[in-house]
Amino acid sequence: MKRILLTGCRGMLAHDFLRVQSDQFEIFWFDRADLDICDVAAVESRVREIRPQAIFNCAAYTNVDEAEDAGRKANFDVNALGVFYLATVAQKCGIDFVTVSTDYVFDGTREAGYDEDAVPNPINAYGLSKYLGETLARQACENAIVVRTSWLYGWAPYRKGNQPGTFKNFVNTMLRLSESRDELRVVNDQFGSPTYAADLSLAIGEILRNPERFRWEILHLSNETPDSGISWFDFAAEIFRQADIRIRLIPCASDEYPTKAVRPKFSKMRNGSAIRLGDWKEGLEGYFSR
Repeated sequence: MKRILLTGCRGMLAHDFLRVQSDQFEIFWFDRADLDICDVAAVESRVREIRPQAIFNCAAYTNVDEAEDAGRKANFDVNALGVFYLATVAQKCGIDFVTVSTDYVFDGTREAGYDEDAVPNPINAYGLSKYLGETLARQACENAIVVRTSWLYGWAPYRKGNQPGTFKNFVNTMLRLSESRDELRVVNDQFGSPTYAADLSLAIGEILRNPERFRWEILHLSNETPDSGISWFDFAAEIFRQADIRIRLIPCASDEYPTKAVRPKFSKMRNGSAIRLGDWKEGLEGYFSR
């Protein structure tokens, strides 16, 4: 059974990866307390101790707004420098390296969406840090594989009483807010593709089983959506339909909810690889069945 060193094990994607792939790989998982990816000596020591065939990096700084100021250093340390160190060790030890990036590496000006060879142009600090991480990983490691995804949600849906073990994501935020409100205003001018973390985990498992097919590539992996993607409003409407929750939804512009970080307007990523994730509505159904 192939050995995998998994970083960021307390995160949403790592939780789902462990849930759906634990019987496929021998996984050694670490959080920041156990392995600081910004400590290259510690990373190399762990890799030489475990002797994995691949590193799967789920560690990430994901607070997009705080990355603009208070979290700026942590954002670049984790998303760029830490990724570089992991890739450097992977190259030195001759193993594969898979890291996760984001649709936020693009500026969101292309309504038709972005192919894997589209030139990134991030418009916020988070997107810039992820793009730097991608670039450094591919420069440092010839076996690096970059997986870009978008609008990620996973592990377990929110249930009344703030069920332990749920993560903060758009689906859970909508469910929580519906408990105390009769109506919600939801942004209707940002478009992308939701991604269920369990579906993404299955796809990454395929990559890790067959890394020779994908080395030094960039892959766009999100659940399938039509045309230029769906809006947050569309996503919210489907969430409440599947959850059988009656609530009035009001479409609004992004300007009504100003944020520190500018978000791309159109960020649908087009997948040119042989790996496919299912339809976005089916992904949401899978999430609610948890």
